[in-house]
Amino acid sequence: MNTQKVREMLVDKSPDGHYKIPFLVVCDAFQSEMTAFADLILPDTTYLERHDVMSMLDRPISEYDGPVDSVRIPVLPPTGECKPFQDVLIELGSRLKLPAFTTEQGEARYSDYCDFITNYQTAPSSGVGFLMGWRGKDGKSGLRGEPNPNQWRQYAENNCYYHHKLPPGQQFMRNCNSHYLDFAKDMGFRADSAPALIQIYSEVLQKFRLAALGQTEGRRPPARLAQRIVEYFDPLPFWYPSLESQQTDNSRYPLFAVTQRPMAMYHSWDSQNAWLRQIHGENPLYIHPATAEHNGIRDGDWILVESQWGQVRCQARYSEAVNPNTVWTWNAIGKAPGAWLLSKDASEASRGFLLNHLISEELPACEQGVTHYSNSDPITGQAGWYDVKVRLSPVCKDELSTQARPSAMQPLPGTVGVLDPRVQGYRAGQGIFSGWLKRMMPVQRKS
Repeated sequence: MNTQKVREMLVDKSPDGHYKIPFLVVCDAFQSEMTAFADLILPDTTYLERHDVMSMLDRPISEYDGPVDSVRIPVLPPTGECKPFQDVLIELGSRLKLPAFTTEQGEARYSDYCDFITNYQTAPSSGVGFLMGWRGKDGKSGLRGEPNPNQWRQYAENNCYYHHKLPPGQQFMRNCNSHYLDFAKDMGFRADSAPALIQIYSEVLQKFRLAALGQTEGRRPPARLAQRIVEYFDPLPFWYPSLESQQTDNSRYPLFAVTQRPMAMYHSWDSQNAWLRQIHGENPLYIHPATAEHNGIRDGDWILVESQWGQVRCQARYSEAVNPNTVWTWNAIGKAPGAWLLSKDASEASRGFLLNHLISEELPACEQGVTHYSNSDPITGQAGWYDVKVRLSPVCKDELSTQARPSAMQPLPGTVGVLDPRVQGYRAGQGIFSGWLKRMMPVQRKS
């Protein structure tokens, strides 16, 4: 959120001339935008070079008929001095003497990430760890059991995943299925076996509200936040305009702007994948034709998109699938020139953009005694990504590239594996790469 403001914060200085952030460490597998601000760069590994888990304790990949977890096993050795960041965190926790990472004698409890995944338990002797497959000293237990020193090997021998199939009586209506709920509690999936219900009236929200009203014993919220809690922690569902909409001139900025993650990419990962770049190398702003025509915008025009926080220049595309009151684009496509070792005129930098430039992480003060509010949901804390309001206008014909572009990044000393600029600057659908291939390939003459 508010990308340009974050860049300013990273180099902001105190009156004495010192940086407000005195030392910045960045861990990355590529030369991302953040590396330009780093005092120390820790070269990370890619997912092909390290161990990973998709754990039941985090975001499992369960099937409809039972819980599933999985692992990644490296297929390539780390490049140069790259080291898995998981290993760095384990060592850092040990050096800082954090209780979870050290023994009673102050020694390191885990040698590396693999050791941590194998031997960590949610509580002493709980038998519940990151991975539920092949537990127990002999590796013959599932879901719960002692740490198994050969667990990684057994996952590798079984296609890197473990699937526990529930009996038919536990597979359905699991939110209120007593057989499943008792099983889930016994296996450590849940703290209790109470039914998981969608509450029309939330007793939890009401407790917060009563505390803000001063009608309960015990802890009270700060006085400056009490009215906010009373207003939004209603125990019954109700609709209200987003906090940002309440502080926006909606006649000046009439359109909601939202983003969607491309299926082929996750944040900025895969920006180095040449095949995926052909699919998602640039991103337009999708607009309903009626909305675009009302604003004097034709399909393919370059436009200016403005919110009360900032502006970007991008290309417009018609889409009848878009709500007329909304515009949308992919996220994670736009890049700073030269970042990720892409060429300075790569499509991600010249024809891609980030909606982040239009979104603020904070809202201006709207109540006496409050300096600012977080631009987030008042109950869940979820950032207000979908709350920004914008307006659109066409731009001059000579402004045919994205705006809000920082200065080009230069390759860092010691950089290896720099790609051919013709590949880095490739723009899908324009025939640039295919034309280059034709020129490079020998001509086959007919006999």
